[in-house]
Amino acid sequence: MATAKEENWQIKKRADACAGTGIAFGDGEEIMTRLLLANGEYVREDYSLACWEEQNPDHGVSAWKSVYHAPPPPQEVVKKESAETLLRKMIAKEDADDINAIYILAVMLERKKILVEKDVQTREDKTKVRVYEHKKSGDTFLVVDPELKLDELEAVQEEVVGLLGGKPPKTETVHQFEQLTKVLVEKYTKLLFPRRTVGGEEGITQKLAASFFALLAGKKYEHYAVSEKIMTRYETNEQYGDLVESYRELIDVLPQEIRFQGLEKPELARQIEAMAAREPNEIDPNEVLALFESDDSRITALRDKLLEAVRAAVRYADG
Repeated sequence: MATAKEENWQIKKRADACAGTGIAFGDGEEIMTRLLLANGEYVREDYSLACWEEQNPDHGVSAWKSVYHAPPPPQEVVKKESAETLLRKMIAKEDADDINAIYILAVMLERKKILVEKDVQTREDKTKVRVYEHKKSGDTFLVVDPELKLDELEAVQEEVVGLLGGKPPKTETVHQFEQLTKVLVEKYTKLLFPRRTVGGEEGITQKLAASFFALLAGKKYEHYAVSEKIMTRYETNEQYGDLVESYRELIDVLPQEIRFQGLEKPELARQIEAMAAREPNEIDPNEVLALFESDDSRITALRDKLLEAVRAAVRYADG
C-alpha cells in the first residue's frame, strides 16, 4: 500500500492504447479516462469511446472525457527550466517539504491552460487532492491542496519564482516606494532635465544619472521613454557601458531590497507609506535617503550608490 507521502506526488501517464481492447489510440481521438483507488493507490485507465460505451465500466472515484494527442518526437525536449519541468522534478523527488511549491506550480500551469483540473478528491483525513490532466500529454497529476492562508501564499510564491529564476512579486511596500520615488522625481524634473544641457563627458554623466531616476520612477513618468533610449544608446559604449550596467542593476536590486526590508521591518514599511502619502513640497529627499541608514554593509553600499547618482544628476543645481 502506498504511503500518504507517496500518494502526494503521483503522476499517472496516459496510456497509448485502450485498456479494454488494446487498440492504439489515434492522434486527436476522444477517449474516456477513469481513476480508481485500489489498495490505497490511484490507478488510471484509458478507454476508446466505443469500448467505454460497450463495456460501461464503473466510473471509479473520477471519470472524464479528453482528447488523445500523440507524443512529440523524442528530440523535442524542453531545454530550459519551466514551471512544468520544475513541477515534474519536485514530484519525482517525493519530498514532503515541497507540497506547497508543488501546489503553487500546478495552479500556475492551470492558469496558463497547460493543466486542466478534472476533479477534487477528499481523503478520509479531510486532505484535498486535486486531479489535473496535462492538456497535451494527457498525464494525470495528483496534487495535494495545502489550503494555504493568505499570509503563507507570499512566501511560497517567492520561493517558486526564485526557483524559476525570476523576480519575487512586489509587495505593497515596494509599490509605495515606487510612488514615493515618482513624486520626488516629478518634483525635481526641471533640475534633472534642464532646458539648457551641458555637453561633453559631464553632460553625458548627468543625463545617465537623471535617466536612472526616471526609470526608477516608472513608465508613467513623462521622461521615462526618452530615458530608456538614453540608457540603451550608451549601454554598449566603452566609456559609459559599465555605468549604465550599474544603474540597471540598481533598478533591479533596489525594489527587491525594499521588499525584503519591508517584510523584516514593519516600521520601515509604515514610514514609506506615510511619506508616499505626502504632497510633493512636503517631501525632503534627505528623509528618503535616511531610510537607508544602516549598519548592514549591503544597505550602506546601496545608499552610497544612490548618493553618487543624486550628486551626478543634480550637478547643475547651482548653475
